[in-house]
Amino acid sequence: MTLVEERISCPLGTWSGEPGKCQLCNQFIESTRRRTWCSNKCAREWQRNHIWRFARSAAKRRAKYRCQELGCTAERRDCEVNHISARNGGGYGPGCHHHLNPDKNGVGGLEVLCRAHHATVTAAQAKARAAARAKSKATETKTKKSKPVKKLKKRL
Repeated sequence: MTLVEERISCPLGTWSGEPGKCQLCNQFIESTRRRTWCSNKCAREWQRNHIWRFARSAAKRRAKYRCQELGCTAERRDCEVNHISARNGGGYGPGCHHHLNPDKNGVGGLEVLCRAHHATVTAAQAKARAAARAKSKATETKTKKSKPVKKLKKRL
């Protein structure tokens, strides 16, 4: 998916793909100095939901630098940001996977966890991925037709 296609399909924006319009709110860009966003507000909003370093900072500020697990008493400086929908090695490049809140399909979203809870969640996600791989591998081997094995005659 190209950057233009992603910006058009982003559920946070209303851009229709027309040049000269803001790629978030779809308003005409009146300034001659701007080409992508109509204002700093739109530019920051897009950055906050699509670029990892901005999204991570915004998620921490939203959670007031505290772990979001109920009853957790970890120190404020001990917080890390977790993708609710696991990235599964997908990297941290710009994209809709960094949205602060999950979309209507439950995809995306960021949560702030202490190191211990983040490690627990990440381990559970890795275990689920391993189980899914094992399951798909098992069904793959069952669906393959086994070749008939020729029996060798013993020579005396």
